[in-house]
Amino acid sequence: MEFKQLKYFVEIVRNGGMTQAAEHLFVAQSTISKAVKNLENEFDVTLFDRSQKHIKLTDTGEVFYDKAVEFLTLFDHLTLELNDIFEVQRGHIRLGLSPMIKVDLITDSLENFHGKYSNVTYEVTEGGGKAVEHYINKDEVDIGVTTLPVDSSKYNSVSLYKEELFLVVNKSHKLAKRHQVSIRELKDEEFVLFHDDYYLRDMIIENCRKEGFYPKTVAKISQLTFISNMIERGLGLSIVPQSIAEQMSDDVTMIELEGEKIYWHLGLIWKKGAYVNRVTKEWILFLKESLIKKQAGT
Repeated sequence: MEFKQLKYFVEIVRNGGMTQAAEHLFVAQSTISKAVKNLENEFDVTLFDRSQKHIKLTDTGEVFYDKAVEFLTLFDHLTLELNDIFEVQRGHIRLGLSPMIKVDLITDSLENFHGKYSNVTYEVTEGGGKAVEHYINKDEVDIGVTTLPVDSSKYNSVSLYKEELFLVVNKSHKLAKRHQVSIRELKDEEFVLFHDDYYLRDMIIENCRKEGFYPKTVAKISQLTFISNMIERGLGLSIVPQSIAEQMSDDVTMIELEGEKIYWHLGLIWKKGAYVNRVTKEWILFLKESLIKKQAGT
């Protein structure tokens, strides 16, 4: 059994198929297919149910997958710890990000950090806050950005920023000329909401329920650009953070929500008790210092 064979097998499961895994790993599909077949022959097992249209693990495959993930995780940790011992200047940062974040905050920090540690490499995985927490729990990323607060018994966290939520509508919408709109007035409107793995969706639903209704959802989308385009074409309205609203086109009007302001609080989190390599720890400290300087106006 070779290390690459296990890696290929795990990536097939994670990516939902051999074609997707091959694209993700930049190798030929035939290479991946051969590696899996060699694994099956070596252990005299069947890992995938090939009678199904979509890829499906057999019972043996399920057990093999869990153990393979454990092995690869252990190997990654061993590699990282050895790197920490022998080379402080090198390392790899695995970061989970929500597309809702102020991207400049992270990229500015990474740019400045890279100027200090030019041999460091980065891997960024995108997803909603719930997805980011899942990635951390599964050890697919080391740190991530999600909505605060989080379970303090499971995660360490650093606050990044808070920003106000605003209603966004097409400029020809009947509410577009208003300076303020209450959530109660949106009872009969159609919402474009983020997908289930976004905490912002939960916040919108919760605030609508407080006003006695469940939002009518015309679409659930994970792509920010798609949401903006839907609103530009008058196919619903939404509630988004100020920085996101300000990025939308001139065809979209941003309106303040009436009553108590609703804030979106984002932070950096990492799993308690989990191994975090030295370069990632350095970047967390670097980001903290950058935030302190920014808040102080220096």
